[in-house]
Amino acid sequence: MAPHRPTVSRVSSPFFDNLEPQALREILGAGRERRFTAGQILCRAGEPAELLFVIIKGQVRLSRVATSGREVVIGVLVDGDAFGIGSLLQRVDYIGTGVALEQTDTYVWTREAMQRLAKTHPQISANALAIALHYVASLTERHLGLIAGTAEQRLARALTKLGSSAGRHTPSGVEINIKNEHLASLADVSPYTASRLLNAWERDGAVRKSRGKVSIACPERLLFD
Repeated sequence: MAPHRPTVSRVSSPFFDNLEPQALREILGAGRERRFTAGQILCRAGEPAELLFVIIKGQVRLSRVATSGREVVIGVLVDGDAFGIGSLLQRVDYIGTGVALEQTDTYVWTREAMQRLAKTHPQISANALAIALHYVASLTERHLGLIAGTAEQRLARALTKLGSSAGRHTPSGVEINIKNEHLASLADVSPYTASRLLNAWERDGAVRKSRGKVSIACPERLLFD
């Protein structure tokens, strides 16, 4: 049986911006769809970027281990996000390890296929550069928060940004699938500080916590400005 190919309308990503439908069909035809289960590793930090991924549906935590042994979360990627764009170059390693947080459908291209496509469709390289600059801007904002912001502001900002990009609306609020230690790393605070602030926000009715999840019940009570 031939592998399933997603339709053009099903795949939405900045990686495909400004591409004509015919070009997009050609690009999709050169890749393949792959499903990852929760906890499955998509790529490992430091290994050559041999594959480029676009998330169709799901969530991926991108992180790397510091010299201290602590896992540092770079970001949580969601529908439409692309990573492994270093595969467009001759020799670039993955900057982080990608782990599926839930069942995640992706579209995947080999480095050889993507480099060949980029020669035919230069817009691919332009889109990859725009994505890379977006990631740099996000990391710059995070660095500025570390220098000039308080721990409470950093945690509130990380939580609300996750809620906006990766949250699910439920009767109890916007639910985010993340552990305390990963949220702490994403906000550049200690796990103790994250736990203390989350407990205070829960008493105030701003959030609700459960195992591996945080629900934003009242976002206006999260002070971050």
